[in-house]
Amino acid sequence: MNARAHLPPSAALDIPATGDAIYRRIFEFTPDALLVVDAAGRISLANAQAEKLFGYRREDLIGQPVELLVPSRYADRHVAHRTRFNAEPHCRQMGSGLELSVRRRDGSEMPVDIMLSPMDLGAARYTLCVVRDITERKAAADQLRQQTEELQRLHAALREQASRDSLTGLLNRRAFHELASQMLKTARRRKESVALFMIDLDHFKRINDRYGHAEGDLVLKRVGDTLLATARENDIVARYGGEEFVMALLGVDTPESLIAAERVRMAIAGIADTRQRITTSIGVASLPSPAEKGDTAQQLEALLAAADRALYAAKRGGRNRICHVHSLPGARSGTPAP
Repeated sequence: MNARAHLPPSAALDIPATGDAIYRRIFEFTPDALLVVDAAGRISLANAQAEKLFGYRREDLIGQPVELLVPSRYADRHVAHRTRFNAEPHCRQMGSGLELSVRRRDGSEMPVDIMLSPMDLGAARYTLCVVRDITERKAAADQLRQQTEELQRLHAALREQASRDSLTGLLNRRAFHELASQMLKTARRRKESVALFMIDLDHFKRINDRYGHAEGDLVLKRVGDTLLATARENDIVARYGGEEFVMALLGVDTPESLIAAERVRMAIAGIADTRQRITTSIGVASLPSPAEKGDTAQQLEALLAAADRALYAAKRGGRNRICHVHSLPGARSGTPAP
C-alpha cells in the first residue's frame, strides 16, 4: 500500500516537513487503529488499520464526526465526554478499566481499548485516538471469569455438602456447632434469650428391626422435613447423630420454648406416611441471655449438656413428652444446670 497516496499532505495538520516520511509510515503501519480528531469532533486523519477495524474506507471517515464510530446509545454521552476532554485535555492511557466498544460500518459492535492524547499543532488542537481491538482478550477474560465463577459455585456446593447431612439434608453436627455459636454471640449482643431442643425418636431401633433400614431412613427424612416446616426462618435445625436431632431458637424464653417444643412434638406425631406412628422425646434448655463474658463454645456445650439431661428425663418419664431442664431437681432457674 502506498501510504502517501492515502494521507493528506502534512501541511493539513502543520506537520513539519522534516521527518515527514517517517511520521507517515509510523502513522500508517502501526498495528492499532489511529484517528486524529479535531476540536469540533471531526475525523481529520485515519490509518489503514482504522479502515480494517471499522470497515469504512478512509475517504468515508475523513470529515465525519467521531460519533459515527460510537454505538448510538452512547452517542449523546460521548459528545459530552468529548467536550469535557477538549476543555481539560489530558492523556488517557489504555487499560483504564472502562467497558468501551465501537460501532463498525455493518452495525456490529466491537470491544476496544482506547488511548487519547491531546496534540496542539500551532493554534489548532487535535486529539490522537489509538483504538485497539480487544475481542480475543475480552473473550479470554470472559471465559476465565466464567470458569472462576463455576469453580466458586462448585466450591460453595462442596462447602454446602460438607455442612449437610446426606440423608435428611439438614445441617450436620459440625455445622450446627458453628451456627449455634454465632447465634449465642448474636443473643449476647442483643441481650436476647436462646432455647435449645434435643429431640430423640422413641423406639427407633424397633422400626429398623421390624421394617428394615429403608423404612428407618424414610422416617428420618420425614422427621427432618417436619422439623424444617415447623421451624422459623432463623431457627437452626440439624441432625445431631443417629435418630437424634437438635434445634436452636433465638429470642425464645422458657415458657415460649415449651410451647415451641410441644408444636414440634405434635408435628412429628402427625406424620402419616410411615408404617409406624412416630413419637419423640424432647429435652429443652434455655438461657435468658448468654453471659457477657466467657467462651460461646463452652456456653453452647453447657446448653447442649443441659438439654441432653432434660431429654433423658423425658425418656425416663415415659417418652413422647417434653422436659425442660429447669424442672429437674436441683436445677437453677434461668441457667442451664451445671
